[in-house]
This record gives sequence, structure tokens and C-alpha cells, in this order.
Amino acid sequence: MSKTILYHILSPFNELRRLQHNKPLLTILFILSFHLLFSQVNNLSKKITIHAENKSIEYIFSEITKQCGYNFSYNSKVLNTSKKISFHVTDKTVRETLDELATQLNIEYKIIESQIILKKPKKSKPGSRTYTLSGFISDQKTGESLPGATIRIEGTNTGTISNAYGFYSITLSRGYYTIEFTYIGYLQEKRKVELKNDQKFNQVMTFNTQILGEVTIQTNEQLEMLEKSQMSRIRVNPKTLATLPEFAGEVGLVKSLQTLPGIKTHSDGSAFFFVRGGNKDQNLILIDDAPIYNPAHLFGYYSVIIPDVAKEISIYKADMPIEKGDRLSSVIDIRTKDGNMNKFELNGVLNPLMYRFSVEGPIKKEKASFYTSFRHSNFKWLYRQVAPESNIYMLDFNAKLNVQINKNNRIYYSIFYGKDNLINEANTDRGGIKWSNFASTFRWNHIFGRRLFSNATIYGSQYNYALLTGPTEWVSEIGNLNINYDLTYYYQPQTTFKFGINQSFHWFNPGNLTQVEDYSFFPVISKTQSRKTVFYAEGEHKLSEKWSAKLGFRLPIWTNTGPTIVYQFDSSYQVSDTLIIQDKERYKTFVNFDPRISIKYKLDSTSSIKFSYGIYHQHVQMLSNTISPFSSFEVWLPSGTNIKPQRADQIAMGYVKYFRKANLELNAEIYYKLLQNQIDYEPHANLLLNPLIEGELRFGEGKSYGFELLLRRTKGRLSGWISYTYSRTLHTINGLNNNKEFPAFYDRPHDFAIYLSYHLSKRVNISANWIYYTGSAITTPISFYNYNGYTVPLYGDKNNDRLPDYHRLDVAFSWRINKIERKFQHNLTFAIYNFYNQHNPVSVNFNKIETRDGKYVVPANLFGTDELLTTQKYLLGIMPSITYKFRI
Repeated sequence: MSKTILYHILSPFNELRRLQHNKPLLTILFILSFHLLFSQVNNLSKKITIHAENKSIEYIFSEITKQCGYNFSYNSKVLNTSKKISFHVTDKTVRETLDELATQLNIEYKIIESQIILKKPKKSKPGSRTYTLSGFISDQKTGESLPGATIRIEGTNTGTISNAYGFYSITLSRGYYTIEFTYIGYLQEKRKVELKNDQKFNQVMTFNTQILGEVTIQTNEQLEMLEKSQMSRIRVNPKTLATLPEFAGEVGLVKSLQTLPGIKTHSDGSAFFFVRGGNKDQNLILIDDAPIYNPAHLFGYYSVIIPDVAKEISIYKADMPIEKGDRLSSVIDIRTKDGNMNKFELNGVLNPLMYRFSVEGPIKKEKASFYTSFRHSNFKWLYRQVAPESNIYMLDFNAKLNVQINKNNRIYYSIFYGKDNLINEANTDRGGIKWSNFASTFRWNHIFGRRLFSNATIYGSQYNYALLTGPTEWVSEIGNLNINYDLTYYYQPQTTFKFGINQSFHWFNPGNLTQVEDYSFFPVISKTQSRKTVFYAEGEHKLSEKWSAKLGFRLPIWTNTGPTIVYQFDSSYQVSDTLIIQDKERYKTFVNFDPRISIKYKLDSTSSIKFSYGIYHQHVQMLSNTISPFSSFEVWLPSGTNIKPQRADQIAMGYVKYFRKANLELNAEIYYKLLQNQIDYEPHANLLLNPLIEGELRFGEGKSYGFELLLRRTKGRLSGWISYTYSRTLHTINGLNNNKEFPAFYDRPHDFAIYLSYHLSKRVNISANWIYYTGSAITTPISFYNYNGYTVPLYGDKNNDRLPDYHRLDVAFSWRINKIERKFQHNLTFAIYNFYNQHNPVSVNFNKIETRDGKYVVPANLFGTDELLTTQKYLLGIMPSITYKFRI
């Protein structure tokens, strides 16, 4: 038995010894073996090119086999080859191609002879070491941080998003990774990383100058995939607002908002806007976190928000950031430019009505930078012949300082100042109005370790409004000072925590006279002060590949303090008591708990559904009993003894779908909002110099509901969007309209807008937008009767009628004069606002008669049977403009 075994063991060596005597055969076998080995090495070095967009994995395998000769072997339970993916390689070796494909499919492979064996990756052992990769994302040319950039592990759904300051942090198990960095309008960057310890990696991104048309609204499929549950947010790209048709040579943020679903502007010549059934004071506009109380220049014809000054603009209609203020309807968060870290740059805009210049550059290259911008009107040539004593102008100034102290500390300081002056300077008949906004922010960013990001901010703002008549001025103002500190902890890619505290101080002047000779004839309106402490916390977690959720709360504590005078009213709105509040004495406190929750369910790689619910409270309110589009008597008051905090409960559901081949995104949302402690006014309420102003107010409830649809195309020469909104806003106010429900002024059931931008070439662009919406609700007479020779209107229900429907077409033609590679760049834009000269009325009157010469006048001491006629007022007809822009 042992001899037999020994014989089998030694038989191969015996055969080899025999072959030694047959040298030709041995030579042939050696050459054949070497050829087989060389063929495999040679096949691995073959170059492969594949461009597969939305193709099955099986198709990609067959392409690789066709180009290199290797076959794939795998278990169908491990890999579903019918799944469609996008895979692109150009002139890569077989090994490089397989490495990229294996990473994308999250599998491992091994090559045995002519077979590529696929298998599941080895799972990390429980308790295995994890490490953190963190850093900042910035623009390669300017050094500006890029908020909202996506950082993703190639071939997986694991990743994160840079915060408002461009910082990211992602914690992974030890291993080799290919990191993808993407940002809208920029070239994608990939970096291979061996993660075996905590690493800091800053990534610069290069702007894609080959993109013909990037639309105003940003959309990013990877961003949507990585965002766990955020909904009802619209990102606006300031760089491309220039493609929108301009009004009088300026693109204003507020006017561009009316093309988006759920946002309703007041009318022509107004910067007021309404979001999802909220009033105009229920929108919080932030410039570097500091609130702006009046976004209007020149009664609203222009906006204080200059798109060229902004780095990022985010609009929230629901699911508002837990750290962003207390308003019921929306937050518009504007981050201004930090300033070019690498080189100096001068920008300018010139047109017949406005000029604007901005300068930015490094103070110390890659360490500190500045940005400044100044804008001023050029109206004088319009009125100097007919009104030489008038002084009409608007201006604003922006500045920012950005200093990187070291890799873990950075500070910013920014200021904004805007002013409007519409005054007749005649000595005997001086009069007019003026207003100004001021905001300033100091911010310190600090990184603790690799996962904890802190943001300490001190900011303040003030708004003043003045009415002038002779030497006397009526002045109203509101201001605030805030200290905020929050922390963001990037626990792991699936989980992020945010928590913080805010302390704010507020002061209010409801309107008083200055420079009056005898104050005894005029009442003095008590000024008020308040302070607010807010605690907030939020956690966001990806529960599985399909589900993610965000849960948080906001706890505002509002306290009113003296010195002031408080009037209390009985049920008939008569003064029942007067309280004299001493300095720093507390007299009213509100504590509210505002929970927030949002959930996302991912249907597949291109679609998801979302849900959000939140309670919101608002403690400041603007009183204005006019529907005029102009900024009239604006009085801001805090919640207190007679005014409860306004409250909104909003529930929303959304669906988003990407159509990759067509480069389309569909976004649909429905919402329902319940409003409490809403404010309206006694008929003919007096808000000017009225110490009992709170007795003129009436309170009640409201509800708003609607459906919003947005279809947009974001790539290619033709881009743009179509939006439609159906919504209703209804109020029930005690003591008004017989306590019956009525539509709010801004209740407009149907809104439709279409915006298109087409690049005829790399240097020529044409764009147009058309807007249509239902007329605003107004109160009109239900009949007329004659009394002593006069025709008297008789009114019925409040807001029983509507203005005529609004529609308008704007067009623009933009021509870049120079070639893109030149240092000096300049372009011309020709725009026509209200292209077909539609007369959209802003008011309807029933108190005029027609005279014999065809004029319409209000009758005064006229007797007879003259019939009162209906007349309408409109503000704007067709308005062409030309604008020259340059950059050095």
C-alpha cells in the first residue's frame, strides 16, 4: 500500500525526467506557458473606454468582456445585473476600470486566469476603528467657501453636504475610498484616500466655464440623495440671476420670487410678498443672519437685495431651519460674498437709472480678504426740469471682512446700509418720506477636533421710517441686538446633531414727532423694549437606505420690559386700566414650545416623498391697514398685554422626481396651515400718533391650504421652469364681517409662471418670463342709493370682489462682448418689462365722476344726478432698459 502511494507521489517527477530527454517538447511547453502568462498580463494592461448612461450592469460587463476578453463570474443573489447605472471611463486599464466599477457597485473582485470573480465585500468587524475626514470646500479662483457642496463615497449613497461655511465632516471605517466632490456649475473632483487616521482635506473646485446655461434655481440629484429630510427649500444661484429679464436695469430678488410656486408678490412697484397664506410681515429676510425689516427701495420698484453681492440664497417655505428666527411663513437666508482670496477684482453696472460698483481682493493671499459694493440711483435727470427742489435718491452699501486665523478658526465681519430719500426741499413746503436699513454681523467659526463645528455670532439691525412735513418729522423705528451660539456635531454620515442658544434684545418706537415747538398738542407714544431667549436642538438621522428623519424643537421665551405705559381694554375696546411700567421691570412673558419633524422616504434612485410638520410663533408684527403697494405708515409692535404671539401649525407633503435623460426635475407639494392670533383692524383705524393703537386691532384665526407644482430643466442650452400654485387663504376675525369667514387680500387661487432661457451661443442669451395670477381680493359696493342728490355706495361682505387678473411678459437679450478667456469681461443686456404694455390695476375706486372735458374727479359740493363711475389705477406700462456690465 505504501509503495503504491509513493509511486503516485513521485510519478510527476518521473514524467519530468523523461521530458528532459525530449528537449523539443519541453521547449514548446515552456513557450506555451510563458505565452499564457504574458497574455494575461497583456490583457490587464489593455485600455478600456465605456460611456454608459443609465445602462444595465450586465451591459457594462459585456462591454468590458468585449474590450479585454475577460469573463465575469458571480452569484446572482450577490449582484442584480439588471439594475441600471451610469458608468464612464476613458482610456483606463482593465485594473483601473475594475477598481472604479467595484467601488461603485460596492463589491470585491479577483482575477483568476481569464475569469473575473465577483463577491460581497468583507464587512467591518463590530467595534472596528473609524476615522474622520474633514475640511473646507472652496472656489479655486476666488477662495470663496462653497456651501451646499456634496461629498460622496463613490459607488455608494454614503456622503455629506458642506454647511453654510463650506465645512464638511464624514466618519468612515478604515480603508481605501474614492471621494467625489460636486457643486452645481463646477467640475466634479475625485480624490483617492487611504483612511487610516483622522485627516483634514480641503478641496478646491473649478468653475465649469463650458456650461452654456445654468439656471437660477439650483438642483442637484446627489444633493437630494444625501439630504436626509429637508423639504420646501429652494436654492437660488445668485450668479445666474442675470439671465432673468431686468426691471429698469436691475434684477431684484423679490421680483424674481414671483416666478416660484407658493410665493405671491403684492403688485407692480412693490417689494411686499406673501408665502403660503402668510401676511407680508411673516417673512424673515436675513443678510448674514441679521434681519432686514423693509426689503424695498423706492416703494418696492427696487429690492435691497443685490444678487451680485450674494454667495448663496436659500428660501424656506416650511421645515425652516431650527436656528433661524421666529416667523410664520418663510425664511430667506442670504449669505454675502466673502471676498476673493487670490486676486483683486472690480465689477461695475451702469444704466440710465442706476450705477453700481464692487471691489474685492486679498488682504493677505489665501488668509484674509475683503468685499465692498456700492449702489446709487441716477434719477435726477428725470425730474430736475419739473421739480428742481426735489431730492429723490436711493443707495446701499455692503462690506465684508473675512480672516482665516488658522486651520480651526475663522472670523467674518459684514455690514449693510440702505437708504431712500423722497423729499421736496422747498423752504416753504418741505415734505416727503425717508427710510433706512442697517445690519451688521460679527461671526467666529471654530472647529473642535474633526466632528464638532461651532458658530458664534453677534448681529444687530435697525430700521427707521420718517414722514416729514415742514420742520416736523414723524419717526418710527425697530431694532435688535442678538448673540447666538450653536454647535453642529457630525456623529457619523448617517447622523448629525445641532443645538444652540440665542439671546436677543429688541426696541420699538411706534411713531413719535420730533422738532415740535409745543408737544402739548400732540400725544407721546410709549416706546417699548423686549428680550427673547431661545433654546433649540435638532437631530437628523438616516434610518435605512429608504428612510430618514429629522426631529427638533425650538423654545422661545419672550419678555416685555419697561419703561413704558400699557393700556388695557375691555370687551368694547375701551380703556379699562393704565399701567405705568418702571425701567427694566418685567410685565409680560410668553413661553412657547415649537416642535419640528420631517421624514423622507426614498422610492428609488430618482424619486422620493417627504413629510414635515412644525409649530411656529412670531412675537413682532407690522401694523399697516392699507393695501397700497407702497411702504406707508409702518408701525412695528411686540407681543404683549393686548397682542398674543401669532402662531402657525403647518403640515406639508412633497414628491420629487428626476428625469435623467430629459434633465428635468418635478417637484410637487401640498400643505395645510392653521393660523392663530391673526391681526386685522377696526374700519378706519388710526395708526398715526395714536397711544391707544392696540385698541384699534381685531384678532382671529385663519387657514391656508394649497398645491404647488414646479417642473424645471437645469442643463443644456434651453433651461428654465414652469410653476403653478393653487391656494386659498381665509380669515375669521372677531368683530369684522359679522364674524364670518372672508378671503384675505392676498388670497389668489391661481398663480402660473413660465421662465425660459436659451443660449443662442456661448456669448448670446435670450430669456423671457410670463406671469399670470388671480386678482387680489378687495371690497366693492354691492349697490348704490341716492341721498340729498349724492350717489352713496353700500358695502356688504369684506373682500367680496377681486381686482382684474394680473398678467405680464418680460423679455431680455444679453450679449457678452468679449471672449471668455480675456481678463476684461463686459456685456450688454437689453430688457423690456411688461412687453405687451398690459395695464394691471392696483386699486379700484367708486367715488369719481366724469367732467365735461373727460377728466375723472372726486365730486366736491356738486349737486345733481352725476353718476359715480368705476375707475382703476395702474402703476407701470411697458418699460425698456439697457444695462452695461463689466468685470476686471
